[in-house]
Amino acid sequence: MHRPKVSVFLAVSLDGYIAGEKDELSWLETYSGDTPESTGYAALMDSVDTMVFGRNTYDVVLPFEPWPYAGKKIS
Repeated sequence: MHRPKVSVFLAVSLDGYIAGEKDELSWLETYSGDTPESTGYAALMDSVDTMVFGRNTYDVVLPFEPWPYAGKKIS
């Protein structure tokens, strides 16, 4: 029997949301100088095939252009 590998990476603030009070992500700009390769984010995303978003986070990221999660199943 094949058992799937399940990994959990949570991006949640103490109030349960990743977006700021006005549904913005400007607080992340502090970290924008770090490359996805240097932080390990690129390797993490290469290992992901399905992502699960809460409704509020999904609504915030849905208009992103280009779509950063191309090729991933979204639930």
